[in-house]
Parts: sequence; structure tokens; C-alpha cells
Amino acid sequence: MSEEILKALMQLFAIIAKQDTGANSSFRNFVNSFLKNQISKDKVSEYLSLYDAFLVDKKEKDVLAEETTDEKPKLTSVKDSVKTLGICKKINKTLVQKQKIVVLSRLFEMINVDNQLTQQRLQIINTVAEVFNIHETEKALIQHFVTSSDPYTLKSYDLLIMDDRELVMLNSIAGINHIHTHGLDGYISIIKVQSVGLYFLKYVGESEIFLNGLPIQFNYVYILAPGSTIRLPRGTSYYSEIANSFSIKCDYIKLKFSVSNLEYTFPNGKKALHNINLEEKSGTLVGIMGASGAGKTTLLNMLCGLEKPSAGIISINDVDVFNNKNLIDGLIGYIAQDDLLFEDLTVYQNLYYNAELCFKDYDQVKLHKLVLQTLNSLGLLEIKGIMVGSPLNKKISGGQRKRLNIALELIREPAVLFVDEPTSGLSSRDSENVMDL
Repeated sequence: MSEEILKALMQLFAIIAKQDTGANSSFRNFVNSFLKNQISKDKVSEYLSLYDAFLVDKKEKDVLAEETTDEKPKLTSVKDSVKTLGICKKINKTLVQKQKIVVLSRLFEMINVDNQLTQQRLQIINTVAEVFNIHETEKALIQHFVTSSDPYTLKSYDLLIMDDRELVMLNSIAGINHIHTHGLDGYISIIKVQSVGLYFLKYVGESEIFLNGLPIQFNYVYILAPGSTIRLPRGTSYYSEIANSFSIKCDYIKLKFSVSNLEYTFPNGKKALHNINLEEKSGTLVGIMGASGAGKTTLLNMLCGLEKPSAGIISINDVDVFNNKNLIDGLIGYIAQDDLLFEDLTVYQNLYYNAELCFKDYDQVKLHKLVLQTLNSLGLLEIKGIMVGSPLNKKISGGQRKRLNIALELIREPAVLFVDEPTSGLSSRDSENVMDL
């Protein structure tokens, strides 16, 4: 977050804390924890002092003693309402809608400290939501997610519960997404804010679980970013699995990739594949593992349609891949093990010329926009002007080369994507990034 936005947030936190019975140590602890997750340690005390200063300004110091002796709840002052409006309008232009949603969730988190959900504090947050143009339905969803102690009471397909309860036990609760998680104490609740495609996660329980390798704190709200993994007491849950659970109610065609009794024999008579059977649906990531020379690439070539099997059927939604090629044209993508990059062209040029071959009907403006969007989604936008170079004379890193190779095929958005040895020769960190991608 920028310095300007952080200062504005400190003001908003201070205004909310001052309402009703006034600020307490719990609010300050929340602000301290929030800052530690946003900025470096040496800057935390600076912004915490700023919060303290906003909490008690010069005009309020003279009357503070009188107000603290009054036990009646304080109403939201006109001054605070006008100040809130001004702050929100000021930062409204600099924040994208996703950031506004995150700010709103943090404000709800703050008033949830010690269950301080008073009418005056909610009034301040309602002003923020209104200026940020956040729909009432989404505001209510975020409020319930952050503040409710019983997530099962919310009837919304934008909510997902992960717990150790059998699905049969939840049949009486209409309109709830559910993932059965063995051995989990308590529950994980996840919401999807549809307007911005943002996922929030919260855990209530005593099990030790990890988000992207870091331990999850009790009742703390996290952003579930694309590629995230949740390590559970028994197994791991992936972002794609969670996102797919929210899509069950959506009206779109799901794919089923099936292989039945697949066999392949080399021209010399040696059998390479024998009786291979598998079936996978949309939204799954499948890895093929085996020793060198075991037949992984041979199997991959069969599955993506490069080589015709000696026997068996490969189909997508019961349409034979080899006998009905016209019906599945463009559905399958394949990324070879070797580089397919032109070393004398830049990262942008490699993808742009590839896009020109794939989308002959697109004009230059549309192609340019599509290429930039793809580079941005793969984390390559900052190096778009750098020449690719050769494997022996590298201009970009091995992980960036691999991601650019993936971009060449991913720009077409194939429904089924095959990648041959996507992490071969990469560092452990680059391998992790590619697998997340």
C-alpha cells in the first residue's frame, strides 16, 4: 500500500475506534498487527504513532476527560462523518475496486475486536462502503463473514465451509458450498466477492494449518490469492479446487477427459503403453511421474493427439480425439519440453507474433491488449522489452523462459493443457512458481 493510503487508513481506524465507549488496547493491538503484515518492522512504530495522533487531536484533548467519565454511548459526530467522507473521497481515486474491498474487510475486522459492533461504528463503515460504491449484498456478505460466530447461518453460494462434518449432515442447510476436510478441528470459511473475483479465508479452530507455508492465525482474515495452497491436518487443498467449488452452480459446459484401454506399440514391436485408463474433469491438475525412459512423453503425445495409439479411445466429453478432430479443434494445448522461443526477439515480440498466427481476425490494438494481459498474468510484464537470448547466452532467467513458453500456448486459452516436464532444469523456487501458475 502507498504512504497516502496507509495514512488515510490510520485516520479511518482512529475515527472508528473513537466511537461509543472510545478506543481501547484491543483496537491498538489490531492496528499494530495490521501494520506488521503490510510494511517493514522499522516503519510500524511510525504509523502506529500516527494512529495515536489521529485518535486524539488538539481540539478533542480539552474535552477528553469529560467524555471518558460519561458512560452513555457517544453518537457519531457530524465532524467524524464529514471527515470520513472526505478521507474516502480522497483515496477513492487512487484505489482499484479490489483494494477498496480489502479496506472494507479490515474495517469490519477492527470493529469485530472484542465484539465492538455498535451502531455508531457500523454507521462509519456504511459511509465508507457507499463512497467506495460497494454493493449492499457484498457488504453484508463481508460483514457476516468477518463478524459472525456461526457461518452456517448464511444462505449464500458465495460462501464455502471446510470442516470435518459429512455432507449428509449439511443437507438441511440450503445454499451452502461445502468441502469435507478429515481431521480438521473447527472450520475454515471462505467467501468469494463476485464483482472483483476476490477470495477471503478465515479459520476458527485449534488445528495447525498453513497458507502458502505460513501458519494461519485464529480468526484472522486472509486473502486467498490464485495458486494458493492450504496445508491441512490430513492433506492439502488447492486454490483451483476451492475456486471450482464456487463454480458448481454456474451455467457453463464442464469437460470430461477420458482414456479407455489405451495401448501403444513401437514400430520395432516393443510395447510402450499397456491398458491405460483414466478420467479427469475440469479444474484438476494431474501429474505424471516416472523414471527416465518409462514412457511419460510417449503417453503425453498420445493424450494430446500428436501420436495415434495402437488401441483404445481418447475422448473429450465422449467425442473421440482422433476420429472427430474438427469438433475439438483448439480445445487441446501442448507445451513441449524444449524451448520454442526466437532468441533475437524480445519477450513481447515472441508472444505478439505467436498471437498473430493464432488470431488472424484480431486487429493490432486487440492483439496488443491480449498480449499485455497474458504477460501480466504470468508475471512477465516488467521484462517485456528484454531480448530472450539463447540457453547459452541467457538474457532472461530459466523460470521466465519456461513461463514465456507456457504463455505461447496459454494465450489461446485451451480447455485442456498438456505440459512436458514443466519444471525440468529450474530452481526449486521457479519450479514452485510454475506449478502455482
